[in-house]
Amino acid sequence: MRRKTFAVRAITTVAATAVLLWSTASFATTPPTLGPDCGAGASIVGTDLAGKVELGTAPSNRSTCTLTFALPAVNAPACMAVNETNGGGYSTPIGTITTTTTVVIGGAMPWVAGDVISYICVSY
Repeated sequence: MRRKTFAVRAITTVAATAVLLWSTASFATTPPTLGPDCGAGASIVGTDLAGKVELGTAPSNRSTCTLTFALPAVNAPACMAVNETNGGGYSTPIGTITTTTTVVIGGAMPWVAGDVISYICVSY
């Protein structure tokens, strides 16, 4: 009986380790790709889960920035974003629209080059 209990525990431990390693590997360390609506010269630091985008130059009245995830999600993740610099004003929350492969970050007010947008996405 004792030997059987040990075998069950060992199998459970191996299975749990495999699940943890798989779930960790599923979080891409490569940043999402920036869409052209983020502006020429835009940059990103982060991953599919969270990061910051510095907007580049673009036509006036731009109010969206599209990120394409490095790894597609099973379900469209829940995302939130904030314009941290807001053209020199206070930070403001901005909307997001997600699919399994992209998040479109958008706001009602036009953005300016150099604005920093922070985002966080949680997959489920």
